[in-house]
Amino acid sequence: MLKIVTIISVFSLLLPAVSLAETQELRTITFPVNGAHSFSDDYGDPRSGGRVHEGIDITAAKMTPVVSAVGGYVSSLPQEEPSYGFTIIIRGNDGYSYHYLHINNDTPGTDDGLGGPPYAYAPGIERGSPVVAGQHIGWVGDSGNAENIGSHLHFEIRLPDHSPINPYPSLVVADSVTKFDPAKATQSAPTINDDKQLVANFNTVCESNTLIKGSLSAVYYCGADNKRYVFPNQKTYISWYPDFTGVVKITDTDLANIPLGGNVTSRPGVRMVKVPTDPHVYVVQLGGVLRHVTSPDIAVSMYGANWSKQVDDLPEAFFVNYSVGAPVTSS
Repeated sequence: MLKIVTIISVFSLLLPAVSLAETQELRTITFPVNGAHSFSDDYGDPRSGGRVHEGIDITAAKMTPVVSAVGGYVSSLPQEEPSYGFTIIIRGNDGYSYHYLHINNDTPGTDDGLGGPPYAYAPGIERGSPVVAGQHIGWVGDSGNAENIGSHLHFEIRLPDHSPINPYPSLVVADSVTKFDPAKATQSAPTINDDKQLVANFNTVCESNTLIKGSLSAVYYCGADNKRYVFPNQKTYISWYPDFTGVVKITDTDLANIPLGGNVTSRPGVRMVKVPTDPHVYVVQLGGVLRHVTSPDIAVSMYGANWSKQVDDLPEAFFVNYSVGAPVTSS
């Protein structure tokens, strides 16, 4: 039965249709293109032969990696290029199917149509292969009837009964996870209270959102919870404050009466960070969440051509103050 459903799901693109029911449903997916891309809501748009568009076209450069939107297994993977181009269908663990069309058919750097499966599908991807969300499964191309249109991925989501739904809302949400806006990240944390989401404690020990120090050089932030948070190094401090003019000196006794709350993390969006033993560069998001920047081009789009000068070394001892979130995979 599964084989029959798979065949129908591919050839349904070629059957005449005059209308398409607008089924809106939000699915939790990983964005299927891992690289620079653009897309709009072209679901339901008219196509030749009286057909309508049953998916969303995601424009991206040829050989941009394509990844699995969900966990599941590969249910269709033609080894000879059909008229509609190389295709991957993932049957999700959720019972839905996720369709990828116009997978690459060219030898890299050409438009020869001679690439075949080795340049269409990622190594190890075969029919029946289990996949996890975000796993590399193929490459963007212009195979089939996309040869005269340009490289893009035609992406569909279908219900367990094979009916198509509009992938656009799910793609918009998934796409927002892949990106990072430094300015918006900084705006999300006007103070350290906001970054750490500290809850106000009205039994005042020190004034919230002020800087204090004792006889030693360490500077602390007084949080809304009446705890003091230490700046682990000068780079972290400078990400929040331009100078030390606002620091108030208090007695060591008064300082000791303010309980320690932890370390301050770098202000979101201001600088990127890396650990000396880790080649990855990370942006900082609200709450000390680190997100791996997956390519230099993406770093340039966020921080300019001199992005490498916007990277601070983060001592490994302070890495534990952060958590790791989803990577930044598009600009």
